[in-house]
Amino acid sequence: MLRANSMTKVAKTARLTLVGPLPPPLHGQSVVMSMMVSDLSSAFPSVRVVDTGERGTPVWMHIPAKAWGFVSAAFWSATAPSAVYIAVKAGKGMWLTAAIAGLARLSGARIFLHHHGYKYVSKRKRRMVALTHAAGPAAYHVVLSKSMETDLRAAMPEIHRTLILNNARWIDQSLLDIPLRAGDNQLVLGHLSNLGLAKGIAEVVELAIRLKEAGCRTHLIVGGPASDRAARLHIERASRELGELFDYRGPLTGEGKIKFFRDVTHFVFPSHDEALPLVIYEAMASGAVCLTTSVGSIPEQVEGSAAEIVQSAESFVDEVLPTLIRTL
Repeated sequence: MLRANSMTKVAKTARLTLVGPLPPPLHGQSVVMSMMVSDLSSAFPSVRVVDTGERGTPVWMHIPAKAWGFVSAAFWSATAPSAVYIAVKAGKGMWLTAAIAGLARLSGARIFLHHHGYKYVSKRKRRMVALTHAAGPAAYHVVLSKSMETDLRAAMPEIHRTLILNNARWIDQSLLDIPLRAGDNQLVLGHLSNLGLAKGIAEVVELAIRLKEAGCRTHLIVGGPASDRAARLHIERASRELGELFDYRGPLTGEGKIKFFRDVTHFVFPSHDEALPLVIYEAMASGAVCLTTSVGSIPEQVEGSAAEIVQSAESFVDEVLPTLIRTL
């Protein structure tokens, strides 16, 4: 298990370079990256942070912003830091991550690779092989759960060093102060994410509409930016068919997020692809019942809770609907 001070085993005179996306935009990896920066900056005398995200730039500037982040990361990883922490890109960007890790290895740095995606963990991918070989056998691979560690070692037996850093440590502690809604028969569904088909916005809206058609007066609260046209179409459908039973609150942080979790009884997260979503920990901390899918490490994440897990997003609505109707 990776503790908060694990990387401080590096000498007190160490120079640390942190590479990864920072908010904005706000998503799981950028939130964790900002927390890592906050935690480790106080533990090391010299810290260099390289933002490889979009930095809140207009759409036409996303590629230049990311390109500049890569150039900066490559430079600072090659200038003999004592340790380099890299938030691993899950898609084609992993090839760039491999290049940065290779430069860090050549400089003699201790390397920590923080994995946030699951597709390349559960199945061997060429880009992951390249990253592993570039970083070398001494690199530490930081994963989110025990099941993720097991799957990573099965797919990549050449990996020798793994550390577990669970996302639960990053939740807002004030969520624990939200009172349980015991004895309240009102059903309020909530969904919070970077809204898109992959996160399950279509299934969330369909579930709420099917409940209304079944005669259940169910409210639906949705939060988060609508990241694509398909997501916006589903938001429009919910507004049109649910009327006053639907509340879209847009992007939520701080007190807005606290209020969201205070208002919902059930957190609906039928994601198609996930690793260990921070938002499910937030929902459980608030006392909401989680309705989710068996992807990534979610089964391990919700073990022992009142959550209902469905095998796939395709069957989610049909399986969850009877359960919710029985609660009313």
